Amino acid sequence: MVLTGLNLGVLAFELILLFTGLIIFLTDKLINNKNYAFYFSLLGILGGLCFMLFTPFGEFTASFKTDFYSATIKLFLIIGSILILMISYCYLQEFSALNFGEYYGLLLFSLLGSFIAISSQDFLTLYLGLELMSIPVYFLIATSFVYQRFSLEGAIKYFIVGAIASLFFLLSLAIIYYCVGSLAFRNVFLNLAQGTFKKELLYALVFILTAFSIKLSLVPFHMWAPDAYEAAPLPITSFLASLIKLTLFSALIKVLVVAFSPLRSTLGELLIPMSLITLLIGALLAIKQDNIIRMLAYSSITHVGYASLGLVTGDYLGYGFMIFYMVVYLFMTIGTFGLLIYLIKVRREFLQIPALGGLGKKLPFISFLFLIFLFSLTGIPPTAGFMAKFYIFIILLKGNFFWVALLALLFSIIGAYPYLRVIKSLYMDKPFYSIERKPYGFSLLFPVLICCLVILLLGIYPKGVVDFIQRTLQIYLSLLYFHF
Repeated sequence: MVLTGLNLGVLAFELILLFTGLIIFLTDKLINNKNYAFYFSLLGILGGLCFMLFTPFGEFTASFKTDFYSATIKLFLIIGSILILMISYCYLQEFSALNFGEYYGLLLFSLLGSFIAISSQDFLTLYLGLELMSIPVYFLIATSFVYQRFSLEGAIKYFIVGAIASLFFLLSLAIIYYCVGSLAFRNVFLNLAQGTFKKELLYALVFILTAFSIKLSLVPFHMWAPDAYEAAPLPITSFLASLIKLTLFSALIKVLVVAFSPLRSTLGELLIPMSLITLLIGALLAIKQDNIIRMLAYSSITHVGYASLGLVTGDYLGYGFMIFYMVVYLFMTIGTFGLLIYLIKVRREFLQIPALGGLGKKLPFISFLFLIFLFSLTGIPPTAGFMAKFYIFIILLKGNFFWVALLALLFSIIGAYPYLRVIKSLYMDKPFYSIERKPYGFSLLFPVLICCLVILLLGIYPKGVVDFIQRTLQIYLSLLYFHF
């Protein structure tokens, strides 16, 4: 009788991801051509997308709900996952020792975890979703052990900090359950609205913020990021830097909007020093890096700092701008790592910034695309990176945080140096190595060109996507508080 009341249609996409991953794991040993896993994974994601587009919103028990907000975030995650699957296919043709079905299966399980976290309606479901998202990534980072021995170290570091983040999250759950008697977001909000256990629930929110800060690599919880990024296969690094961080920020927004809405302003005040220090430390440490992966890792820390400034004012408008920032960063990251995959196919030494000397003349098309992505990462118009930072500064000024905006602007000038150094190597330095051009491949060129086109279009006309995100958030909030 109980099962007849469950709306399994709401879980259609998640079930498709689950069974696609399981089938890949069960059949991989029986199939010699491992490229089947790419096509099967891509088919599973596209099939799930069709179900999501035509399935009405609804609940699967009180713990899982598909709504306007979760569907919008999932749409961005689906686009990013398809692009990452495509660059993974190209990468695995070059690094054939990693070309196994389990690679794609683990990616699908991680994506499943992110979907569960986004649709969660209580803290326990959110915790399970975040863990399912993170655990496959530990293994995916370690797969590079075949080619580079230190990848195991990077995976272990990420695993340890992930365990520490889980500890803080479980401590917050204990406090919430003690004070409220429930782990549902709605009940925490009602408790705070009545003014009971406000101090204790603030402690729980601080623990939750600590857990998310560790996973997002905010300073002072950032030191795992460079090692994990360098250790992982390049597509997994882009997955870790883009999709996972978009999921974490989106889940944090949901926690703040639904459960801890009365404490939003307090959280913003707590975040100001952490965000500014993250901007400064990430920019300074990126300056001295010769390895471009480590430079991009510290750059990722800086961008997380910028995105977190959207939470400072406690304004819902800022939350929408923060999502837009992370969507832009998703395309910048995937495009950049797609180009790096091509460069290591040409020569492995091109992961060192000094080795990129003279590449602008030898590989003009790749260098030009690289230039666009670096401009966007720096925040130079007319790229989407500039508009993403512009909106963050606008919300800070709107909230009268003038000094925060001024310091962030100053730190962005410091943070521009690592990208300009790469541009200098590409176009001004003398070549280090002779270059033998290799074919681009559709699976690599297509996602890179899509990312480049999106960055340019959003840099020229971001209003459509920004309005779409803001209206989605407004509809979600209006329906949410109507039920309260």
